[in-house]
Amino acid sequence: MTITMLLGLLENISVIAVIALIIGQLDYFRNIMYGKNNWMRIVILSTLFGFLSVIGTENGLRVNDALANTRIVGAVAGGLIGGPVVGFLAGLIGGIHRYSIGGFTAFACAISTVMNGYLAGIVSTKMNMLRLKWQHIVLIGVTAELIQKVMVLLMAKPFSAALELEVKIAIPTTIMTIAGLLLFTRVFQNLKMMQDQSGALGANLALSIASQTLPHLRTGLNEYSAKKTAELIREMARVDAVAITDCEKLLSAKGHELENHVQKETLCAQVAEAVLTHPTGEWCDKDFALPRPPRLKSISAASLYHQNQKIGTLQFYYKTSSSKTSQTNEKLVDGLAKLLSVQIELAEIEHQAKMRKQAEVSALQAQINPHFLFNTLGTIMSYCRTDPDQARNLIGHLSDIFRRNLKSKGNHHSLQEELDGIKSYLEIEKVRFSNRLKVNMEIDETLLECKLPVLTLQPIVENAIHHGLSPKVSDCLLTIRVEPFGQEVKISIEDNGVGISEERLAEIWNSQSKGIGLVNVHSRLQSIYGKKYGLTIQSKPGLGTVVSFVAPLTAFEKEVHPDAPENNHHR
Repeated sequence: MTITMLLGLLENISVIAVIALIIGQLDYFRNIMYGKNNWMRIVILSTLFGFLSVIGTENGLRVNDALANTRIVGAVAGGLIGGPVVGFLAGLIGGIHRYSIGGFTAFACAISTVMNGYLAGIVSTKMNMLRLKWQHIVLIGVTAELIQKVMVLLMAKPFSAALELEVKIAIPTTIMTIAGLLLFTRVFQNLKMMQDQSGALGANLALSIASQTLPHLRTGLNEYSAKKTAELIREMARVDAVAITDCEKLLSAKGHELENHVQKETLCAQVAEAVLTHPTGEWCDKDFALPRPPRLKSISAASLYHQNQKIGTLQFYYKTSSSKTSQTNEKLVDGLAKLLSVQIELAEIEHQAKMRKQAEVSALQAQINPHFLFNTLGTIMSYCRTDPDQARNLIGHLSDIFRRNLKSKGNHHSLQEELDGIKSYLEIEKVRFSNRLKVNMEIDETLLECKLPVLTLQPIVENAIHHGLSPKVSDCLLTIRVEPFGQEVKISIEDNGVGISEERLAEIWNSQSKGIGLVNVHSRLQSIYGKKYGLTIQSKPGLGTVVSFVAPLTAFEKEVHPDAPENNHHR
């Protein structure tokens, strides 16, 4: 009897597993299962796992006016994957169905199914399903079966019949429940791994395309750069057709079906309007009624941005329907649009930097350390697969640095703006230092509106990081201090790095370098505020360095008034 029951329950589990495998291949289901938790996700997952619970009951074996089945597998799996609400609702669906069949254990089995689904959901809030080991699954399965059997023994009447039933089915049902849960979790863990690998491949592809398109987008978003970019994207991403638009017209269309379509401008313009008016700036058609070429069945598109303003769209066209389009392609257009937007932003910033009237400021801003940029991009690339959120944060900080350095209005800005830019720079350096770097800011907030020449503090901070702290193995501390100094303000950047020898200090002061270094900052401060001002460097080898300067508050306050004339003779 036990062998027969095991084989019957194994057949039951196999049917459920096959259904799970088939559903798991659908992009829509994977998006729902691992997407944001909302009412639609809860309803769909609850219905799905409730249905699997019902199948477990329907394929059960009749034993003593009761059923030996794998019903609780669907409810428990729903709770582990969807959380307490999904587990409860899936258990409720399975429990109601079991109660409707009848039998002296019907009510006890219904209640235990709901309890097991909800408790599995509680477990999922404490431990992610993807981190569950087989030992955890065995424990969950044994616990779920134990709860069901205790409920049957407590609630089913007569007790002797309930006890006789549980003695017969205890071992087979427990074995099959554990096997079913192990199978389910393995299936869904593999689905998640496939999704993560797909996302990693998409991120790597987006970075590769972005690196190839960078030389073309340096000229900004125009017909030439759009044409070259669309060609590269179509070739590398193997998209059936690619279009790039600005807010008014089609800039480039690549792909045989789209290029030869007589109404391609109308089609791309309508898609662009749908994307640009969408709140998220992303759009994927379901069943669009546009004058499209007959062989192009679906579209995915995303907005291109500049200064958080939508300036155009990137559109992907596919010969397959949107329901068959892979999740990688859907995410690729969004990720690539973001990277292209950063490149367009950098191109615009570079263009504005070249247009600056003040030669010295233009020269300074054209000499942003290329090693910092390349190292940061390398760091971003390494995090794209392992920690996409961290990579996205680094891109944001990098974009912020360039925006501030290359696009500031005038030659002065507030101390607050200077510190904000430095914070973005330091956030990147903290990641590159692997948490070896600690930053301490002692800022008198009453001085935040004081004006400073652009790129005054940043070169000093960079020097402290790269020459003072970078050679240290651990315990790197950088302190930025802003405090009143009589009728003046004193700003100090202190590090506990390797220090500077007297010989090297002499070389620094004798340097004729025109780059963004300490001597350059020193010369500019003296040019603006007078010869008695400038940098003071105090350093001891092995103990660290303090670079400080003092400037008059009256000079800062004068710069606050926008109508005040600039001292152009100092530039």
